[in-house]
Amino acid sequence: MNIMKKTLIVSILFIGIGLTQAQKNSKANSEFGTSTQKGKNIEIDGVGHNQSFSSDGGNATVSGVNNVVTIKGFAAKLEVSGSGNTIYVDKVTRVVLEGTTNKVFYKESPTKTGKPNTSITGVGNSVQKK
Repeated sequence: MNIMKKTLIVSILFIGIGLTQAQKNSKANSEFGTSTQKGKNIEIDGVGHNQSFSSDGGNATVSGVNNVVTIKGFAAKLEVSGSGNTIYVDKVTRVVLEGTTNKVFYKESPTKTGKPNTSITGVGNSVQKK
């Protein structure tokens, strides 16, 4: 009976450790591409993703076409490349846009001006407070 209790406790411990790691690193693959959140960093690559993530000061990278991504919380740096991507973020410090018709909507920025530092290359890209 004592061995069974120890085995049960060890099994629960390993399951708990596995679940903790699963929460820190999540990855989704689809026919559209991939999306990964590893620690504080978010990476989305592909076509037509419609996903939400939580962030607490990490970096986010979105590349591809017609992705709609919502980031709840704070992203230190947001990089978007491709075409027709729409990103909603609560709080962001820096935004880098490359490509065409990519849109970033933010609620606030911790910069002195209240606007994120932006670098925009391409046509029809925009960063707007919402």
